[in-house]
Amino acid sequence: MRLGDPSSGLTGSELEAVQLEGESLSDLRTFWERSAETDAIRAIADAETDETFEESGRREAVHLNRLLPDGGTALDVGCGIGRVISQLAAAAAADGKRVRIHGLDIAAAMVEQGRERLAALDNVELHHGNGYDLGAFDGESFELVYSAFAFQHMPKPIVLNYFAEVHRVLRPEGAFWFQVPNVLQDEHMHALNHFSQPWYVEHPYPMHFYTAFEVVKMLRYRHFAVERLEEGMKVWARKTEGPWINDDVIAAVADLSWGPLGAAAPRPRRRWPRRRRGRS
Repeated sequence: MRLGDPSSGLTGSELEAVQLEGESLSDLRTFWERSAETDAIRAIADAETDETFEESGRREAVHLNRLLPDGGTALDVGCGIGRVISQLAAAAAADGKRVRIHGLDIAAAMVEQGRERLAALDNVELHHGNGYDLGAFDGESFELVYSAFAFQHMPKPIVLNYFAEVHRVLRPEGAFWFQVPNVLQDEHMHALNHFSQPWYVEHPYPMHFYTAFEVVKMLRYRHFAVERLEEGMKVWARKTEGPWINDDVIAAVADLSWGPLGAAAPRPRRRWPRRRRGRS
C-alpha cells in the first residue's frame, strides 16, 4: 500500500476524524476529550445502539461481580461514561451485596457524562485522572481493580506504571482483571492492519497490541501472581506473596504466543470484538 492509496473500512464519521496530535500525555488527554465530546458511546464501544452498549458492559460485569466480595470496593481504570460500572453495580445489587465502585478516566468530558448517567447510583463515584497514576487513592484501598479495553490505548511504559499503581492500591489477595489485544491472533492482526492504512497516518489512533509473553512478563515485574489467561487476552492476576505464575497460564502463554507460523494448525480463534476502539 502506498500513501496515496484509499483506505478501506472507514465510516466517514466525525469521530473517525478525531486524531492524536502527538505522543505526550497531554495529547492523549486532548484526544479523549475530543472523542467524548464528539460521540462518547461509540468512542468507547463502537456500539450500534444504546442497548448494545449496555449489553456489552453487562457481559463483562458478570465475571467481575464474582471477584468483588460483599462489602468490597472496586476501581475501574479508564471508566469512560460507566459502561461496565453501571452493570457491575446492578449485578452486585442483584446478589444482595453492598459494594462501592470508583471509576477513573483521563477525559473530564467522559467523567462529566458518566456522573450524569450514573447519578442515581449512590455507591458509585467517578474521578478525573491524570492518565498516568492512581494518586487519588490510598494504598490497599480496593479488593478489585479492573480495566476493560483501556490499556490498549496507552503507551506501554504508562501501562507498566499503572500495573505498579494497581499493586499499590490493591489490598492483599486483591484481584486485578484487564483485557488487551494479542497481535499474534489473526483477528487482532487484522485490526493492526486496519490502523496501518494511509488514513491513520494523518489521523493517528492510539492503539497498542501485545503478546501473551509481554503481558505476563510485565505483571510479574510488578510482583503480581498471574492466575489465568484467556484468548482475547483476558488476564486475571492477584496481589499476593511473590510473583508466581499458574501452570495453566504457562500453557496458555505458549498457546497464545504460537500464532499461525508454527508447524501445527492453530486452534480456532474467537472473532475480534466489534469495539476495536473499546474502552470502559
